Amino acid sequence: MNNLKMFLLIPLWFLFLEGCTARPIITSQPADNPQVTAIKNFRAALGLPDLPLELKGADTMINSPGGDLDVLLFTDSAGRKYSVEPHSNTVVEMDARDLLASIPANAPVFSQAEIKDRVNKMLAAAIPGFETLSQSLTYEEGGKIDNYFFNWYGEQSPADFNRPFIQVGVYKTGFIFAYYNTVTFNK
Repeated sequence: MNNLKMFLLIPLWFLFLEGCTARPIITSQPADNPQVTAIKNFRAALGLPDLPLELKGADTMINSPGGDLDVLLFTDSAGRKYSVEPHSNTVVEMDARDLLASIPANAPVFSQAEIKDRVNKMLAAAIPGFETLSQSLTYEEGGKIDNYFFNWYGEQSPADFNRPFIQVGVYKTGFIFAYYNTVTFNK
C-alpha cells in the first residue's frame, strides 16, 4: 500500500513543481499580432532596427492625458521598450534611454536643425496626417546638454491629468532615445 501512495503522489508533486517554475509571459509574437505589426511599422518609419520583440505584460501610461492609459509593454532584444495602446494599436511610447551609454564617443554629431528636420520627416512617416495635425498643436523645442527634445502639445481638457503631447528625444548623434504620442490614439 505504501508503494501505491508513492506512485500516486509523485505525479502530483511534479505537477506542483511545474506550476512553481517561473516562465516568460510570451517569448515570441505571431506575425499577425496587431501590436507587433504597429511596432514594426513604427520602427520602419523611425529607422529603428527590426529586432525580436518580447511581450512583458500590461502596464499603465502615467504620461497619458488621464494618467491611466492601459498599454501593452514590449521590449526588443537591444533593450528598447515599446508601449502600445491595444484598442487602436498605436505606439504611444518608446524608451531607449538605457542605450545612450552604448553610443561610441567618436560617433558623428548633427546640428539641432539637422536633427529637427529628420524628426519631422520621421513623424510624417510614423503618424498619418502629421503635417496637418501639427498645425493644430503648440510646438516647443529644447535641449539638455547633448539631448534635444521636440514637443507638440494639444489642448488639455478639464478632465485631463496631463496635456496630450507628442515628444521625440534625440541625442546629438541622431539616436532616438524617447518617443511619446498621447495625441493620436483613440480614447
